[in-house]
Amino acid sequence: MNSKIKKKFFYFIFSILKFFLKGPFNLNFGNFNFYAYPQKADYTKFMLTRVELPDPRERKIIKQNLNGEQNLFIDCGANAGFYSLDIWSSVNNCKIYAFEPSVKERYFLNENLKLNKAEEIKVIDLAVGDKNGLVTFNDTRDNSGSNSSGGGYITEKKTNTPRNYEVKIVTLDEFFKNKSNELKKANIFIKIDLEGYDFKAIRGAKNLILNNDCSIVFEFSKMIISQEDYSKNYLDEFLTNNFKLYDMYGAVVDINELESRLNQLDHVHDTCGNFFLSKKELNFTY
Repeated sequence: MNSKIKKKFFYFIFSILKFFLKGPFNLNFGNFNFYAYPQKADYTKFMLTRVELPDPRERKIIKQNLNGEQNLFIDCGANAGFYSLDIWSSVNNCKIYAFEPSVKERYFLNENLKLNKAEEIKVIDLAVGDKNGLVTFNDTRDNSGSNSSGGGYITEKKTNTPRNYEVKIVTLDEFFKNKSNELKKANIFIKIDLEGYDFKAIRGAKNLILNNDCSIVFEFSKMIISQEDYSKNYLDEFLTNNFKLYDMYGAVVDINELESRLNQLDHVHDTCGNFFLSKKELNFTY
């Protein structure tokens, strides 16, 4: 699927047959393979219509900046492994931790890891935030028995249903506190996509971020600012500690710019994109 002609031909065939197909499709992306499902509600379906993975720019930026002798990629909200598998197949000397609390999502993640024999990727069945303990997780994968998917999010509702269930939550500072040997010489990149818990995860990784060679990509959304403890002053605190905040094209921005972009969204859209937080100058060539 490495040319426009191949992609168009594939999409033509898929459009004719999609109503008769169950999947999964085993798509080859060069360095790794990935399962995609044709069901209407499945977010992997777009790979069958576009024949590409999500967030190509973000993944490229992470890969070209994980260039140390030792590298560490922390995937918070790993989903089915879009980021982790690409990093695993492209970056040398890189340890990968993939955090995914969704039982159903973790199944698809592990299936993709088995497909690629990527035993080196460590799957962690924990949510990530600013505390250690237990939280209620809303699993938005469809429960009808299909392969439909959509990730999930932490909720304040305590109901115990097939969709709402209790999971363990951890701070990255707590998880990595006894892994100093992995951290001290590593070039670290953290990807955070936690449906509104992104800033909480950053709070819970304060020591990790401040004391190591660490960069972060996170999603800024209406769900973040709707949190009761949201404070734009917290990100400002990081920026005063020699950090810079970049948009996806390498422009330096501040928290006021992020909020301004969010306010310009219509009621249909919840996010204004992914942003990078780093002590060092990042390479944004694409």
